[in-house]
Amino acid sequence: MTAWQEVLHHPVLQLRGSSLDLLELLLGGLYAPADGYCLPGGKPASWPVEPTLGVAAATARAALARGGLLLADPDGTPLAHLAVDGTAGGTGEDEVYVSGVLGPLQPAEHGPFRRLRLTAPLAAQEVRGADRAPLVVAAFAGTPSLEQLTRTLVGARGGNLILLAVADSDTARQEGTARLIESLEAVAAHVPGGRVRLLVVPAGSGPAGSGPAGSGPAGDAAPLLARLGADTLLDFTAEAEGGSPAAAGTGPTDGRWSPAGATRPRGLVVLFTGLSGSGKSTLARETAERLQRADGRRTELLDGDDVRTLLSSGLGFSRADRELNVRRIGWVAARVAEAGGIALCAPIAPFESSRREVRAMASASGDFLLVHVSTPLAVCEERDRKGLYAKARAGLIPEFTGISSPYEEPGDADVVVDLAHVGVAEGAARILDAMRRLGGGEERG
Repeated sequence: MTAWQEVLHHPVLQLRGSSLDLLELLLGGLYAPADGYCLPGGKPASWPVEPTLGVAAATARAALARGGLLLADPDGTPLAHLAVDGTAGGTGEDEVYVSGVLGPLQPAEHGPFRRLRLTAPLAAQEVRGADRAPLVVAAFAGTPSLEQLTRTLVGARGGNLILLAVADSDTARQEGTARLIESLEAVAAHVPGGRVRLLVVPAGSGPAGSGPAGSGPAGDAAPLLARLGADTLLDFTAEAEGGSPAAAGTGPTDGRWSPAGATRPRGLVVLFTGLSGSGKSTLARETAERLQRADGRRTELLDGDDVRTLLSSGLGFSRADRELNVRRIGWVAARVAEAGGIALCAPIAPFESSRREVRAMASASGDFLLVHVSTPLAVCEERDRKGLYAKARAGLIPEFTGISSPYEEPGDADVVVDLAHVGVAEGAARILDAMRRLGGGEERG
């Protein structure tokens, strides 16, 4: 467990999108020998990219004063510590760039297809087998053609094969990448020892270090592919059929479940409630990933911490502000359902009154499921990935749910999942099963 007492007072910077993907690849060593961030124009000659990090001037000053900066995911979970050793002017008056060496704190949980993400050289992750058979990697950024698959299977004869889906930070979250992975998994199922992995390339992270955002995976993947440690690399990323993973799909509902007889599926709001650290966000992300393959409706994930940053940035943590935050999430989710989509909401939602309001708003627009992630307080506090319980116990966070503020356990949950005893995959399967019962018109038990 992280020694939170050593970093409780360090400032925290939350990263998203390509910045988060870049951090993970730096920590994993796929941009080695780069081991942190440099200042603009100060890239060491041996580094394959020029990773830079812009922060608010006040954050930089606090980091220098406190001895470092915590880099966190959108949930606020610190993933790494940056020992800040230099600063330089940024793009605005209140922004500066910081440099320093990174130190890992915790593994990332964010990002699509977490179980498939490749962030470190394969030599450290993949077993070649007792016979040390060669490791063959075939990289694709779009639907494989018959010629590409033939070349792959011939090249992999007698070796261990990894089919690698390559996407950038934006396309990784789109339906096309899910369909590409599904296609590659169908191929891997017929190859003894065949596996599928996903490489997410930060947008604009090409060899020059500052390529245009959204320039796509083909040009920016080269330095990463070169460091995978494969015995044979078949790079088809520049030969993507249709030019991008988006070409992988064949239609918005092909081969996926939708309510029987529906011309336009009813929308759905799924509200996950539970203590901080119970696993709500992890379970919601796993459910969203499965829905990309199993359901034709648009799916939006409204995570509690993320929504607070974007939708409820002016709110505090009093009971009134917490209930208003949940109502705002519920209103947005109801609009998604009204348009026929699926909204997965993962705030703590500690109070029965606000959960009841969300149910009423959602039910007026579509279907509703309440998921109680019932992981016990002791387990949540032991995990404490964000260090919040440590701060609450130290008196640094007043009115913290489960410690100094109550959590009203729901008595009307449609699905109850205790992630201390049930795996995330099984929990997501239970939720999808409850969704199917809704879609099929069955009564909920």
